[in-house]
Amino acid sequence: MMSDQKLDILIVDDEPLARGRIKSLCNRITKIDRIDMASGGREALDMISRSCPEILLLDIDMPDLSGMEVAKHCQRLETAPEIIFTTAHDRYAVEAFRFDATDYLLKPVKEALLREAVDRVLHKRQIAQTRLDSAGDHRLWVQDGDSAVQISTADIVWIEADRDYMRLCLAGRSYLVHEAMQSLLGRLPPGRFVRIHRSAAVNRNFVRDIRRKGRRKYLVMQDETEITIGPSFVKAAMSAFGT
Repeated sequence: MMSDQKLDILIVDDEPLARGRIKSLCNRITKIDRIDMASGGREALDMISRSCPEILLLDIDMPDLSGMEVAKHCQRLETAPEIIFTTAHDRYAVEAFRFDATDYLLKPVKEALLREAVDRVLHKRQIAQTRLDSAGDHRLWVQDGDSAVQISTADIVWIEADRDYMRLCLAGRSYLVHEAMQSLLGRLPPGRFVRIHRSAAVNRNFVRDIRRKGRRKYLVMQDETEITIGPSFVKAAMSAFGT
């Protein structure tokens, strides 16, 4: 990830004054692009599913759904936002970092500390990209008839679900592996493959174009294969390809 990339943020707080103050701080940080706001945990979950923000500025004490419950839900997402807790209480700090929170800021939030937290998110993403770039020739064992062969994950163009299997599509041929999509993606080099549908993921290096026809958005691969982007994966896919 380039250092000039900007981030989308969702502020989650049931207090209007707190939301407004944090938004004013975010407006001063040039590395932040879009700022959305939610007045409670349930509204936040709906907005996360629709807009896929990179960062949550998340209050903890909320009447409908606590920040901890929102964070727990985010852990189950394929593309989870980075979480920066913003709270008036320090007693939740230990529990907060069990959710791999980027930071824990006490109210009133100080601009300097918020800037540091945003920089920390960018740094984490740069590290992930560096790991991708240095992954090299990562290989998988797959069945080929009665034999097992090794294939380079760099040669996998895309992956599609095929009943209880995943079909690894390479140029000119494919292989079936008996594994769930999420489990398989967890064994592949981080960041190389982008999940664009509940049943499909693509190797970013083989994507030629992103197109739209009516309400349908789809990718065109280098071999002219067209792969539809699922509605719930559009924001994450667009972000992954820098559009």
